[in-house]
Amino acid sequence: MLLAQQVTLDFGYAAFLTRYLLAFGLLTVFGLVFAPTLIRSIFTLLGASQVSGAKLTPKPKTSLKRRDTDRSSDTPPPSGFAEHLIIIEFAAPNASPQVWWEYAKAEMTEAEVALSEAKLARQAPPSAA
Repeated sequence: MLLAQQVTLDFGYAAFLTRYLLAFGLLTVFGLVFAPTLIRSIFTLLGASQVSGAKLTPKPKTSLKRRDTDRSSDTPPPSGFAEHLIIIEFAAPNASPQVWWEYAKAEMTEAEVALSEAKLARQAPPSAA
């Protein structure tokens, strides 16, 4: 049996080669896809700074605001806002949250809320006729 040869397959060596082939393939994909874009952007930045002779400055951060207001959605409430709501709640304990909200929008003081509640209490309830 001179023509018959014994063939051994070493799975450890195959796994070793597969790992390095996979790494080589990923580096090749990076080189073909991402590297040209990265190099182009670097040359663009360098070319722009050499032409203008100025330092590279970051773009100013734009502040997003609603059109008809002078505040953004991240503007905190005025100081004392929560305390004002608590004052209204304690001055009109029998009122509903909708009434409290109307008092708050009208920027009523504690005395004004108490007067308004007193006027509402003096009104006769609607007759169920």
